Amino acid sequence: MLGKFKGTLSAINDREWDWQETPFFTRPGESFIGASNRLGLLDLGELKQQNKTFDQGQTNEPQPINTEGPPEILSDDTARIIRAMTAKNYRVARNSSKNFNLNIVGLRNDDPTPNSFNDQIWVFWKYENKWTLNKFKATTDPGLTWLTDPGKSAGTAILKEGQYLGSHRLGKHRGKYEALVQASPVTVIRDFNRDRILDFDSGKEQTGIFGINIHRATEKGESAFVNKWSAGCQVFARSSEYADFMKLCKAALAEWGDTFSYTLMRESSLSS
Repeated sequence: MLGKFKGTLSAINDREWDWQETPFFTRPGESFIGASNRLGLLDLGELKQQNKTFDQGQTNEPQPINTEGPPEILSDDTARIIRAMTAKNYRVARNSSKNFNLNIVGLRNDDPTPNSFNDQIWVFWKYENKWTLNKFKATTDPGLTWLTDPGKSAGTAILKEGQYLGSHRLGKHRGKYEALVQASPVTVIRDFNRDRILDFDSGKEQTGIFGINIHRATEKGESAFVNKWSAGCQVFARSSEYADFMKLCKAALAEWGDTFSYTLMRESSLSS
């Protein structure tokens, strides 16, 4: 992509920017990483190769940051989640040779009180240098029904935070409707004390195939409480949002194959 580029980054302020002629600059006292984050230049490894003469210390004089091409177009939230994943050494799907190379990320609320859809699932991808982000209301935790009556002596499954590459594929949840079903091992934490509090660190973990699917709650409308809808699955609260999610997954399947990766992080990690 050559020539002039019109972007929507706040740093560009919706004005025409000739990146071939005008490099980005740091602000007085700003570090290379700080300026790169502010400008939405997220691939630091590549940038450092292109800026080997850059003074890595903070200086009062603005310094140019050279790039091979135009900056990526992305929202502040997309930049935050990419930075958070990169800080944990998680893989971010960046290949934009085709559309719908999806990153599917669950964001778990820190509140250990069960039974509410107080988590989120974010789906984002890059195409033609622009990142798109969709946010969905969800739960990443089991509902009160299964916490109080696990059905297994080991206890109720709570998916452990981490990245699970190729963990899901398109199938049917309990043979009833289309969902992303578990296709490779994941790690769960077993909550076995039935105290009506989510135990994210019981010290009892298992890795294997447990049917930790990504599916919806109610068939129509929105579910107010998790209850029976999750025994450890990642569950959408709103049927309309789930329909949108499945459309994205089918579009991705047509371009990238039939496996999907899933990443689960604490929502608070976005602000660290």
